[in-house]
Amino acid sequence: MQIKVEIDVKPEELRRFLGLPDVAGLQDDLMAFLKDKMGQASDGLSPAADFVRGNLETLKSSAAVQRLLSTVKVRVSEPEPPPVVAPKKRKAKAAAAKTGKSAKKKSTA
Repeated sequence: MQIKVEIDVKPEELRRFLGLPDVAGLQDDLMAFLKDKMGQASDGLSPAADFVRGNLETLKSSAAVQRLLSTVKVRVSEPEPPPVVAPKKRKAKAAAAKTGKSAKKKSTA
């Protein structure tokens, strides 16, 4: 004689039935922590940066790079502020344009 019992339960229901602790919150926190760490680790990964880091000594000893560095002058300084330009006096012309008169002064003899 065979007896077959089939029980259809969700994992949360089984944990509750067996008296196991609910670890869903802990799993969520752990996954968020791991995603954050993986994101931080992948920020420094770029093929160009890896190439330069791996071949920096070779690049430094290269004759072409030495010539380039000897001819380039690097100057680090604060950018100069743009020159201050005084506004031109156009009040007389603007006033004359409004009244329709010439901006030139008439001399009295």
